[in-house]
Amino acid sequence: MKITGFLFSLCFFISNLLLLSHQNALAQAHEEGTLIRVTGTVLDNESKSPLIANVFYEKLPYYDDMGIAATNQQNGVYELYMLANLKYIINVKADGFKTISEEIEIVDNGTQLIEKNFIMEPDAAHEKFDLHNLIFARGRAVIDESSYAELNDFVLWLDQRPTVNIQLEGHTDFQGNADANLQLSQQRVDAVKDYLVKKGVKKARILTKAFGGTQPLSRERTDEARTANRRVEVRILKQ
Repeated sequence: MKITGFLFSLCFFISNLLLLSHQNALAQAHEEGTLIRVTGTVLDNESKSPLIANVFYEKLPYYDDMGIAATNQQNGVYELYMLANLKYIINVKADGFKTISEEIEIVDNGTQLIEKNFIMEPDAAHEKFDLHNLIFARGRAVIDESSYAELNDFVLWLDQRPTVNIQLEGHTDFQGNADANLQLSQQRVDAVKDYLVKKGVKKARILTKAFGGTQPLSRERTDEARTANRRVEVRILKQ
C-alpha cells in the first residue's frame, strides 16, 4: 500500500496549517506578549531515527489558542511559535507510535527560543494510519472514483497479510449536528468495508467504528483543518 503517498500529502497539508497558525500567533503576540520559538526533534525510542510526526499545541486552561506542525521528513525537526509566560498542552502523534501528551510552560529566558525533544515508543499492536486519498461525495457515503486506486492498493496490502484484522474508524468534521456526523461516519466506513469485501477481503477481518466529530485532528476552523478531520483511519487489531 502507498502509505508514503499519504505521508507526503499530509505533510503538504500540515505545512499550510503551520503557516496559518504562525500568522495567527504573530498577530496575537503583537497584542499580548513575546512570541517564543519552540523547536526540537521527534525520535524513535528504539532506533533513535527521526520520525514523521505531527505536533499539536493548545493553550491552557481554556484551549482557546491552538496550532499544529509537521516534522521535517529528513531530520524529524519541528518548529512552533507560542506566547511566553503561558501554559500549553502538547500532543505528539505518529503512525505506529504511542501518542505523547505533555504540559509545558513557555518561559521567556531572554533567547526567545526553547528546545524540546520527544522520544516516541512504538505501538505496533495497534498501529493506525489514514486512507488519506479516500474521497467521498460531499455530505454522503458515496466513494469518489478517484479513490479506487488507493483502495485497490489497500486490498493488495491486505492480501499480502492474510492474518491481519483491521478496524475501519470513521471521522467527520466536528462542526454541525453531532448525531448526523456520527451517522455519516458510520455510513462511510461501511461503504469502505463493502468495497473491500467486494474485492475479495473476508468480511470477518474487518470491523468498523464511527466517531463522528469527537476526535478531530485540529480544532481550527480553516478549510484545510476541516478536510483533515474528515477521514477514515485503519487500526491494526491482529498481526
